[in-house]
Amino acid sequence: MSKIGIVRDGAISVNKPVKLEFINKVETSPTLIKLTYNVGVPSSINIDSNIVILLANPEPLTYTGELIRKIVLRWIGEGLASSSVLTLNDYLGDLVVVQVGVVGSQTTGNIIAAADSTAACAATPNIPVALDFSGGSTPLVGTGIYLTNGPSGIPTGPVAAGNYALNTGVSQYFITVNDVSVISFIEICPLLLDFVYNLQNLTNPITEPNPDAISFSLDPNLPFDPGATTYNQYYNPPPGAVGDVPDIELCGLFGPARSVYGSDNAYWPVGIINNGTTNVPNFAVDDVAFGLQLADSNVADFNQAQLYISFDLNANAGVVADATFVPFALPFGQNPVFTGSPGGGIPGFGDGTSIFDPANAGVPAFTIAQQFRTNLFLPSGSSLVGTANFPNGAYCQWDTQTGTIQNVPNTSCLS
Repeated sequence: MSKIGIVRDGAISVNKPVKLEFINKVETSPTLIKLTYNVGVPSSINIDSNIVILLANPEPLTYTGELIRKIVLRWIGEGLASSSVLTLNDYLGDLVVVQVGVVGSQTTGNIIAAADSTAACAATPNIPVALDFSGGSTPLVGTGIYLTNGPSGIPTGPVAAGNYALNTGVSQYFITVNDVSVISFIEICPLLLDFVYNLQNLTNPITEPNPDAISFSLDPNLPFDPGATTYNQYYNPPPGAVGDVPDIELCGLFGPARSVYGSDNAYWPVGIINNGTTNVPNFAVDDVAFGLQLADSNVADFNQAQLYISFDLNANAGVVADATFVPFALPFGQNPVFTGSPGGGIPGFGDGTSIFDPANAGVPAFTIAQQFRTNLFLPSGSSLVGTANFPNGAYCQWDTQTGTIQNVPNTSCLS
């Protein structure tokens, strides 16, 4: 029979069992105990897991990491020898267990102290934390939060009680943390977009300038599989029309035909609306809009800007604050690609599903993420929330995995 020890979780007042004989490493600091499980234990145990115990330490000069390690080793040793189940908390004296969790199912982010929601939503959090939840949604009241040593997410101690701005990389929040390092209040900050590109406003012919004419480069020959439907087959642009060209062509320096607005362009959506001959999207029906958040709304630079997509802007009468925008990130293999999309993909891109066309159902692990290349056209315009002004369009390169713009090779690309 396995030897069990108990750790009482102060955050939720629950006794959590630990199988003592599978612990093969103990790490301690004045505010933390980390127990590592052996990778060879049965699958019912926490394989390759770290059990993290966060401590409130009123006397860190007395209760040093070394002393706490001796206490934990004593608890393990006596627990293995005892016929009774021993509780770690009974060994800890003035130390208080504020949280117990398994590192793995967590989200990293940053916090900074904030007096209220207005201050929180304007703040730039820079203190690394981790939260005991995963999945990219909004953390719930009751979620544990703790300080970490940075991107690795290894806990270093509890978060002090108080009010904070929290940024998870997807959204920013105003939160209150209670005295056991748990979120007791959370309010999401409104997303402030510098640009909104509403595809409902794109109808043939799209001509320069057009403030909604965001356009993406595509691989015209994917999926490359017998019987599958490719981008070119689906939209059937004229012979010679191109879905991806260097900036010297896209920006019209070799003539207008292959530029974003030209007759030999097959970028999506502008080139397809102008030049596609089959299955041309109708964005009066398909509700799609893109958003862009600059790194600094007062600086005219697209570098490190974040792309977003919405599937309900027009359903909300074009009111950005009432619509849902999510990062335009295309991780390989994710199906559905967007959980908020009516079809799992992008309405008006293929059949709106994650696989572009029903004929592609048999292509192994294929999703629309593989069709998007990294070149992108952004039209001219001015920030909706700051002073940044772009008198010309831009030829950009973006990271399809994160939705961030990585490079801007041409800042004078049409308008």
